[in-house]
Amino acid sequence: AVAVADALGNPSTVLLATGAAFPDALTAGPAAVLLHAAVLLSDGPVLPAETQTYLGAHPGAVYAIGGPAAAADPTATPIVGADRFATAVAVATRFFPTFRSVGLASGVKFPDALAGGVQVARAGGPLLLSGATGLDPSTAAALQAAKAGTSAVWVYGGETALGAQVITELDTIYAIRL
Repeated sequence: AVAVADALGNPSTVLLATGAAFPDALTAGPAAVLLHAAVLLSDGPVLPAETQTYLGAHPGAVYAIGGPAAAADPTATPIVGADRFATAVAVATRFFPTFRSVGLASGVKFPDALAGGVQVARAGGPLLLSGATGLDPSTAAALQAAKAGTSAVWVYGGETALGAQVITELDTIYAIRL
């Protein structure tokens, strides 16, 4: 992560997420694109020496995405939800005032979110997470609140990854068959 941040030059913003689990870092990706920021990793609640050295040499805004990253860098601005789903919503609502486009992927398995995050980032939208048996209440509320301004919704992995109930709930929110 530090090597990638170095390759970006000197971004004025860093999004710090744990490298010990995937959800927080994946939802940080589209926000990093929007902000022209780097994504750096903590080791759970510990700030590795490499990350600490980078942050010391590159002053700027640092946002801790998720509880482990917030514990690793208490000086960072925390963006933390009650769980991975609520943290994704917190990232989305903090950095994307409207959801012109939005991506939805499994919060349990990472491959679809990894691939889809690039697409939704290029479209200027956030990546939200879902379980396989239904939308998390925080995700559903965020989608409902933003639906008037949303023109594109991508469901990464479709029913295979997210289940038919998630698709049905999205159909209800957006009043169309996705």
